Amino acid sequence: MKENTRKDRWTPEDDRILADTVIEAVKNGGTQLGAFADAAEKLGRTKQACGFRWNKTLRKIHSAELEAAQKKPEHHLKSHLKQAMSGFDELSESYMRLKKEHEALAREHHRLLAWLSKGVAFIEKQES
Repeated sequence: MKENTRKDRWTPEDDRILADTVIEAVKNGGTQLGAFADAAEKLGRTKQACGFRWNKTLRKIHSAELEAAQKKPEHHLKSHLKQAMSGFDELSESYMRLKKEHEALAREHHRLLAWLSKGVAFIEKQES
């Protein structure tokens, strides 16, 4: 981990690292604040300095990239929602299948209990 020391000058490389870190974090559904903390560690700066640089200078330069990145999590959300819904549908189908099987087993159980009860009654009658 780099030590966070005061650095007054931002190099083009520092700007690139900060911008890439913020945009990638937002693309992956993260927050800008989280990205500032990640960038601070990479750059040896404070997250406040990274946030200030982003908001004061780089946000304007990278606004189109940021806007595109902000739209991407919705696509992730939709795909996760589709997965959840298909998972829910599969679970519902499995539940209904198991419920029918359980009901059939319960009927068979009751039928066997009645048969056993008749058998016990028959044996008791024979023994008396």
